[in-house]
Amino acid sequence: MTEAKYRVGIVGGGRMGTHHARAYTLHPMTEVVAVADTDEENRRLFAERFSARPYATFEEMLAAEKPDIVGAILPVKAHPDAVVAAAQSGARAVFCEKPMTATLVDADRMVAACGHHRAIFAAGVVPRNYPEYWKARDLVDAGEIGAIQSIYVCDNNGQGGCHGINMALMFAADSEVEWAIGWVGGDASSDEDGDGALEGIGGYFRFVNGIEVFCNNRLSVRHRAGESGQGFEVVGTHGVIWNDFDGLHMARAQDGYDPGQRAQLKEVEGVFEDTRNIRPPEYDHQGWKLPTPGMQASVAALVAGIESGLVPRMSTGQSLRQALEICIALRQSARNNQMPVKFPLEDRSQAMYPVPARWNFKKEVYGRDQYMEQLAQWTKP
Repeated sequence: MTEAKYRVGIVGGGRMGTHHARAYTLHPMTEVVAVADTDEENRRLFAERFSARPYATFEEMLAAEKPDIVGAILPVKAHPDAVVAAAQSGARAVFCEKPMTATLVDADRMVAACGHHRAIFAAGVVPRNYPEYWKARDLVDAGEIGAIQSIYVCDNNGQGGCHGINMALMFAADSEVEWAIGWVGGDASSDEDGDGALEGIGGYFRFVNGIEVFCNNRLSVRHRAGESGQGFEVVGTHGVIWNDFDGLHMARAQDGYDPGQRAQLKEVEGVFEDTRNIRPPEYDHQGWKLPTPGMQASVAALVAGIESGLVPRMSTGQSLRQALEICIALRQSARNNQMPVKFPLEDRSQAMYPVPARWNFKKEVYGRDQYMEQLAQWTKP
């Protein structure tokens, strides 16, 4: 067995930290060498599972280990300091979970620190990290459905827009946003996101490159995502790419496409893999629960980014900062009777807090017994 090229330190050795760590152990170029966790029980179990050196704080781990990759898999309120410290320590890549933070000022300093220290900043294990969606992006870039006119998103945009709005950013080439008009379900004065008191964030926003986005959690008929499922539809001048519960699809029109006339479209068969009957095994031959395909794709994309020196084909801190800013702008518009909001937002102190189970330590929210039972499920009894 060849020695791994990149040493990984995990900050936060709980449920999701274990998920990340197992994906790194399966990649031939990465090795988990250390864990930092203020919870002694989580820290000890993680260290035993991965033969990792344990530390009580991330400051100690970063100083002693100088890892190449740092996974900041923490409650959201703890992400900013850990990400900034990891970048300052000389890590080549920092990968935190979603949502990355609650405030724009913290998002700004996380992105700035990683940029200043030339560390790749990845954020969130989301559909944007899947190779099939990058295949779709390549088809868009190659002009297979013509020039992109609009994007339709079906999502409640909880967790700072890390799913639906982040996907719209991907297919709009991460363009800057010009302005937005928004609505919310629930209490518009709330600072909680779409998983909490707001019950959903949507509206309209326009990129500076002219692409329009219509965002609504009730657009299921239009983009065929089902009665209540997440989904999106990318509309070009000559065709459409969309997703539903069967996976991704592409349809084209022979001549120019009028979005109101679906009869003009003919689906192109065999472009994307049919995912309906793909059921990977739950555990591998060593008795470990297999990381999700998205988790494994995320690690592979991060390593490829380090190797190439290019922005990795996955969700980044920059894209999640943009998604959070869009969500806050949509809410700001809703608070002001749907008045348009221009970008960038001047007040960077504005916040959108995730649900308590993401903001705080999950063991404190769910209780030790339930949490440890879930953590034990990463290996067969």
